[in-house]
Amino acid sequence: SVTWESCTLRSWLNGEFIKNAFSKDEQKLVAKTKLENKDNGEYGTDAGKDTMDKVFLLSIDETKKYFSSDDARKCEPTEYVVPQGVYLEDGVNVWWWLRSPGTHQALAAFVGESGFVYANGNGVTGESLAIRPALWINLK
Repeated sequence: SVTWESCTLRSWLNGEFIKNAFSKDEQKLVAKTKLENKDNGEYGTDAGKDTMDKVFLLSIDETKKYFSSDDARKCEPTEYVVPQGVYLEDGVNVWWWLRSPGTHQALAAFVGESGFVYANGNGVTGESLAIRPALWINLK
């Protein structure tokens, strides 16, 4: 049972990932963002407390807001992720995690290879879904 607030992926994204993926100057541009972690609207699963993060996963609502169609949500893997064991059901596109809970807190919502948002979720210990980090840049 886990929420985004207590998720080890959240810790990794805001720790090791940000330090290794961005230079120190780039890290300064990444805005700390207040994330509203809404309960799963379809199943009522508790999403836990809101958080402050620099790097995060999109929620179900954000995914539908920023990607207006299933086709827009399709995600091809990078060269780095393929040898890491990411799942390629159709041989082209990956499944990717969302921070919203699924039907219960041992599941997290995800986007399938077709771009469909699965609010019911997949087991949070699964290692074959891709990570599609999100962040906001402060241009001031």
